[in-house]
Parts: sequence; C-alpha cells; structure tokens
Amino acid sequence: KLDAGIIRWPGGNTGNNYRWEEHLNKTGKLNLKNLIPFLDEYGLELQMVANFGNGSGIEAAEFVNFCNNQNNYYTELRNNLLNNPNPINVKYWEIGNEPTDAWSYGYSWLGFKDSTHFQSGVPSKVFTQGEADSLYYYGGTLFREGWIRLEGSGQLDKNTAILGDSKFYSDSKAMDTIAVEYPMLDTINSHAVRVYRTPNFDYSWGQHTATQQELYNVITNPNNLLSLAEFSWTPTEVMLSPVGGINSNDLILIEYNSINHDGAFVFRNLMKTADPSIEIGYAVNPDEHLASDTDFQQNFASSPPDFMIKHPYAGGLVIPLVEQSLFSEAGYVSEKKVSELVNFQQLWNQRKTDWGISNNIGLSISEWNVALFDNAPDTHAIRGITSGLYVADFWARTLEYALNDSLDLRTINHFALAAQGNNFIHLFHTNPTFSVGTEGKAATMVMESIGQGMFSVTLSNNPQIEVLTNNKLQIDTITIDAVTVWGGIGANQEYINLLLINKDDENAHTADIQFPNSWHVDKVIYQSLYGTMVDDTVFSSYVEQPFSENTYSVQIPPFSVNTIRLHLANPLNVMEDSSDDTYIYPNPGYDFVYLASEQKPNLVEIFNSLGKKVTHLTSINANKIEINKLKKGVYFIRVMYADKKGATFKLIKQ
Repeated sequence: KLDAGIIRWPGGNTGNNYRWEEHLNKTGKLNLKNLIPFLDEYGLELQMVANFGNGSGIEAAEFVNFCNNQNNYYTELRNNLLNNPNPINVKYWEIGNEPTDAWSYGYSWLGFKDSTHFQSGVPSKVFTQGEADSLYYYGGTLFREGWIRLEGSGQLDKNTAILGDSKFYSDSKAMDTIAVEYPMLDTINSHAVRVYRTPNFDYSWGQHTATQQELYNVITNPNNLLSLAEFSWTPTEVMLSPVGGINSNDLILIEYNSINHDGAFVFRNLMKTADPSIEIGYAVNPDEHLASDTDFQQNFASSPPDFMIKHPYAGGLVIPLVEQSLFSEAGYVSEKKVSELVNFQQLWNQRKTDWGISNNIGLSISEWNVALFDNAPDTHAIRGITSGLYVADFWARTLEYALNDSLDLRTINHFALAAQGNNFIHLFHTNPTFSVGTEGKAATMVMESIGQGMFSVTLSNNPQIEVLTNNKLQIDTITIDAVTVWGGIGANQEYINLLLINKDDENAHTADIQFPNSWHVDKVIYQSLYGTMVDDTVFSSYVEQPFSENTYSVQIPPFSVNTIRLHLANPLNVMEDSSDDTYIYPNPGYDFVYLASEQKPNLVEIFNSLGKKVTHLTSINANKIEINKLKKGVYFIRVMYADKKGATFKLIKQ
C-alpha cells in the first residue's frame, strides 16, 4: 500500500491561477467537491497551493476560512458547495508555485526571464532575478507585453510565451468582452491597455511554422492596433467594439499593465489572520542582492513563513548520465541533492539569527522526481530502474537527516493531484490506464520498510565503488559505499525491516544479516526491484520463506532497490547483544518501567515510532525509567552497558 500522507492540490502550475469555485460543477475533474471523499477514504491531508497567479491576499484568506473555519456561516457554505459541512482542516499552504521561474509567465502574472523581447528592431527590456523576487514578496505592477524565449520542457508554448492575453475567433461577432487573465487593470492611464486585431490569421502557421519573433511581428503589426474608440476596460475586463466587428479567423491580442498585485507578505499576513494555526510556505528563495537588503530582512522577519519550499528536480543532472551509461553516477546524484537541502536548511537557520526571525524556518520538499516533465520519451532509460533507485535513496536520506535534526522537515511529498484532470502525478504514469510507475513501486518499498521507526544501520566490509562527479568546473573521481542500508520497524510492530540500495551498476553483492536469537525471527520476506538500466524495463522479485537461523544471506542485484523484512515471533521485546533474562516491565507502562538486568546501564535512550530520540539518560536509579512525560504510543528503549553491549525493547506507553 502506498501511504500518500500529504497531497499537493490543485497541483503545481495549475495552482498558480486556479479559481476553485469555478470548477466545482465540472465533472471528470478533481475539483474540491470530488476531492473531499477521496481524502476521507484514504486518510490523506492536503498541502494547498494558494492562487498567487491571479488571486489576491483577501481571496486566499477567505479560502483558508472556507477550508478551516468552523463557524455557522462557513459550515453552511461548505455544505452548500461541497455537500459536506465538515472543515477540511488544511494545515500546510504554499503561496504560489515556482512563481519566478521562466515558465510561470504562462501560469501567473509574474515569471522570470532575463529579457523581454518585442518587435524586430525594438530593444529588449532587461529583467533581473532580483526584480522578480522583489515582485513576489512585495507585489506591484508588471506590464504584460512582448514575448520571452521558450523554456521549461514544454511548459511554455508560442501562445503563452507572448505575455499578453490572446483569443482566436472561429465565428464572427460585432463585439466581445474578454476577462483578462491577470487583473487588476489600470483604469487611469489611457496607455495601460493595447489591443491588436490580426485579420485572417493563419493559426496553423503560427503554431507550427513561424518563429516566435515572426509570430509576434505579425500579431503586433502597427496596422493591427485598435484605436481607443474601439475598446474600453474595467479593472478586470476589456470590452471590444472594433469598426467592422470581429470576423472569423481574427486573432485578438491584449497587452496590459497588471497593477496592485498582492505580494507574498500580504498573502501570508491575511491568511494567518484567518487561521493562526496554519503553516505557510514561501515559494521563492530571495536572490543574494535582495537577501542582503536590510529593509527586506526586516520585512521578512515581520512576516516570516513557517517553511520554505524547494523543488530539487534532478532530471537535468540524471538524464545526461543515464544516456552515457553512467548509472552509478546517476544514483549518486541523490546524495548531492540531499546535501544541498541540508545546506539550504543551514542557510535559513543562520538567517533566523541574523535577520531576527521569531520562529524556526522549516523545509517543504516536493517535485523532486527524475522521470516526469523531462525531455525524455516514455521509454527512456530514466523511466526504468534509475528513477526508482533515485526516489528510494533520496527519500531515505532525507528522512534520516530529518530525524537527526539536520533538516526541519515540515512536509515531503512526491504526490500531486492535478485539478485539471483526475490523476496523480510524479509516482504514477499519467496515462489513460493509470498505472503505477517505477518511482511508485520504489516509494512503496521505502514506506513499507522504513516508514515507521527508522534507525541507522552500519555495514561492515561495505564494498566501495568509484563514481565521477562534477565539482564546479572539473570532473572528479570519488569513492562511495556501493550499498546503503537503513532500518525500520514495521507498521504493525511485528517486523524489523531493512532497506538496501545497491548503487553498483556492474556487480551484485552479498549481504549477510546477523541478528540475536532473542529476536525469534520465524519468517523472512525479501523483495527486489531491478532492471536492464539501458531502457525502461524493470523486474521485481518477491520471496517469503520460513526461517529459524540467526543469519540471513542474500545476493542483491546490481543497481537495485531491496527490502528484507524479518518477522518477529516475540515482537514486544526486541533485544540485541543481551541475555534472554533481560527485559522491561510492566509493558504496557504508564508512569515508569523497570529494567530487569544484572548490569546497570550507563546510557538509556528512548525513540518514538518515527525513530526520533525523545529521551537521553546517562544514569537511572534502581533501574527505574520514567516515562510519564511521553505521549501514548509505541516507543523503543535502548540501553547500553559499559562493555559496549546493549539491548533494545519495544514499549507500549498507555
């Protein structure tokens, strides 16, 4: 079972200008009305992407109230619109999605490309990253005119690369009213809106033959410019009444000054006023120039987010390596990406101190896949075992760093629900058959093995491999572990699990798993995911067998994701390097438990079911361990003795 946990909705770029009310009655779409039963059935939570593209801070705050407020007005409103009066209780909110990336121009009032281009012979307009980042945080004005170069793996097309709003007419009409995509319009300045009407426009030529420059030149020919007497506008609409009307095959282009757009600071403050308990993330890491500005630092500290959002895509690094058959190198990219996240967290930890931010700044990670929205065909090798191995390694490493407090991880998801369709993305093939992809299979293995009670595992005699890595402007050769292992406690507390990832793309390796007799292992389940590497062909194996020894040996295939699940006949007391007469009691416990042991331990640690240490003691009196401050649940008590031997016990806290 794939436990999706927290789902992003209404998707990435879709969320930038998604007006949820307008979609409620659309069938076959994953609108909010259809989404609620899905969440309830599978026990999922939402991470909501607020409409930063053509929405406002007031609208975002009202949406927070609609989702979370329990008063009678919103209860009745939910019942009327969603057929469900219960609050959705959305805790995590994002302000926009990648709003200062190049392709965001097609989905938002703002984007970033270092130059905007115009008619041939007209100088381009320079636009800096600092200007874009400042507009994200402070809001303001952006004249949607000209065109930008295509970028973003198809995220922009020839239409959306032209920043104004266009409409092609297949029928004639005397007049028309067009709601602009990104209000508000400037109604004071008579030059704030320009309208071009291109007669007999060859739509096929524009889409398939013309260059972007040729297309823009034709559309914005001065002869196509309407006079001010032929159109008028309100803050949100342009009314057209051109001389001679609008004819079939006419193309209308509206270029306009989009003004008074709220920035992320305003969004955040109004949303927090609506519900102070929510957590809000900013989607733009300010560039160095803006981040060094003391006024910005003060404004940021006055309106701080709860977390920053990172989309550590790896396709641009992994795909070239796969195409050169450098598969071990492709697998190593996940280590580099996670290290970058740790550095990013350290940056914001330092900024908290330097800028005087009152709260900790956490991290939300999504869109970190390697096999979607990339310049690779469906059968490309990146979609085979490489994507699965990358997902498993990235996920495990990220969770490990979160558990040892190197990352303040608020959410990590590889899931999104696309409101414009009805499919998951990122871990599934978004095709009509809705099949699970290699990433989804690997993610399931990770969740089942280390999703609960994660702990570190060290291999002795771990084989080493050499990989090439890009170190700034030069290629270095480094040595890394061929096999990486993590441990976890099964969801039903009856298994001890191991996740083993073999990055060696040439050799299989034998793993010998030794465990004490006191574990009483009576069954072993081994699962492996591997492939040809050179294409998208993937294989899996599953072996379940009775077991009564204390060493399990298995050969793990080259470049593979593997899990070993040890079923415990006596799951309550899991002990290592200890005699069978050592145990804890009473179990379950309430305020304290006793350690029955001939030796006195010199270290006692208690871990929660996620593997996070919650108690650390260097001495205990009369072998009595206080647990009254622990919440109800499952814990693991680890005791260590002076001779370096130890024992680990599962405890149920009542």
